Amino acid sequence: MPTAGTPAPPAIGGSVGGALRRNQVQRMFFTPLDEFLINEDLPTRQEGRVYRPNLERVWQWIGRDVLPGDVRRVLEEAEKETVSEERLDNFVHALRRRAVDAVGSALERIDSSDKERRRLSIEMGGERGIADLKDIHKILAAERWLMPFLNMVPETLSENRIKIDTDVLNLVDKCSAKYPDHISVVAAALLERADTPSALCTFAGRLARTNDPKLISTSQFAPFVDVVMSEAERLNVLALEHRKNNPDPVAFSQALSEYHSLVRGVELDMDLTQTGDWHKRLSGTKRNISEVVTRELNNAHGAVRRALQVPKWTKEGTLDQDKVSIDDAVRSLRVVVMVRNASQTFAVNDVGKRTRQAVEQTLEIVTRSLITDLGKTVGKQRKAHLAAVDVAIMLSEIYFGTDYAAQLRRSRQSALAHTPKDDGIASLRKPRLITAGSGAQ
Repeated sequence: MPTAGTPAPPAIGGSVGGALRRNQVQRMFFTPLDEFLINEDLPTRQEGRVYRPNLERVWQWIGRDVLPGDVRRVLEEAEKETVSEERLDNFVHALRRRAVDAVGSALERIDSSDKERRRLSIEMGGERGIADLKDIHKILAAERWLMPFLNMVPETLSENRIKIDTDVLNLVDKCSAKYPDHISVVAAALLERADTPSALCTFAGRLARTNDPKLISTSQFAPFVDVVMSEAERLNVLALEHRKNNPDPVAFSQALSEYHSLVRGVELDMDLTQTGDWHKRLSGTKRNISEVVTRELNNAHGAVRRALQVPKWTKEGTLDQDKVSIDDAVRSLRVVVMVRNASQTFAVNDVGKRTRQAVEQTLEIVTRSLITDLGKTVGKQRKAHLAAVDVAIMLSEIYFGTDYAAQLRRSRQSALAHTPKDDGIASLRKPRLITAGSGAQ
């Protein structure tokens, strides 16, 4: 926001299309940063990974204090219908080049003036904001060679491409020799493109020409491991955010699954016990994840029981199905299944075993009971009971797998056909529990 006594650039009238293009100028200005932006505020800031919300601060600062006239002129040009997209892109590119010089001068001043540093710290939201500004400046200043370099790197990097093939290795090797100060930036870009981010630990060893973690940690290629540690921290933050605020019951378990895959890959490829800082950072994320997973497991049995309740009819004549409890049960069961196949990562063996026993027994007994009673119901009571049965089958499919769920659906159909003496429940085979790779939904 503008400081006291410093007016913001005035709003300019124009067509709707012009206003839309005006709003796009900021996005166009920061386009070279696309592969380096993250939405999570990391516990340990990683060079080359820029916290997206800080872009607004930087843009406001440039437009008010650094290049107010230049920014105003580009915004005015954006509103003119006679200015083509290509010409506008040229305007923005020229603005970016001038901004690189001006921001560079501002960053030089804070190194010699505490007053200037305090002032910029207020504008950027603290030292982390200044660090992000420095990364933004570094990336934009390197645009001339960095963008062509990244264009030579495949948009998607398979595990073999990182661990075995030599094309990307040779590209990075040459780049690191020519631009050694930008290794962290290159590492962040490769992380964004990697199918298996943990493979960058092996890539760091290939670049350093050693398998010794200690030697890698002291080499110029340590940032490739640093950025993997930051990804573990990012997934940790993301998982916690999903559990607290995301209504999607699948999001939390997906973040946990990505975290497990990353940690498993790192621990298979590198002995972090020989490296103090990396081991400390990864262990910290494992403790945090273990705590939140334990809380989820402790809530799982109760969530499943609540979800299996037969819903009531409201006075308005609608079925009052508890969607929140059902979503909680879906989230918890997906976590229970995943943790069962990833016990080493989450370190919740005891609570996991207790939870599985309780959940398994409840799902089996209550689902069988619901289907048995379904054939004895009629009218509105049957509709309510059927809703509970469908939830039970859905939850059973998550935990036991598709084959058992198919058996339950056949028994459901038999119960709906009014066959209380032969409800099909007795013929159900003991469910085979889902294991890794069995295709659980």
